[in-house]
Amino acid sequence: MRASRFMWVVLMAMLAAVGYWYWQSLQLPASSPAQSALAHTINECDLISSKAAAALPEQLPFQKLEKAARQSRVLEHCMQDRGYQENPDWVVAANKQAKAMASAQGISDSEAYETLRRKAMLQSDQQPGYWRKRP
Repeated sequence: MRASRFMWVVLMAMLAAVGYWYWQSLQLPASSPAQSALAHTINECDLISSKAAAALPEQLPFQKLEKAARQSRVLEHCMQDRGYQENPDWVVAANKQAKAMASAQGISDSEAYETLRRKAMLQSDQQPGYWRKRP
């Protein structure tokens, strides 16, 4: 009788602990900031651009470039539709960085700039940011 009562108490304590843990996992942590509107828009547009280029083949090198170009074009149009535009301050900083990157890697300035641009389009935490809200 005592053993069954003890097991019942242990079982209830375990259920209470699991319930508390589950309840805590459902709550958003107070220390983590909510996702910014820009980051949310970038994620949405990235998903749209991935779906737009999903059916394109990637066997040959030029096909990979075509797929990347379509993704960046769709991403750019999606962001423009949602009220964002390319930040001119980012362009100035990227042109300087692209010249240095091009000479270091032995590629053209435009290829280095395009590489930087495609990478920066998906980041919302850099300064100056690639996207800014359209005035």
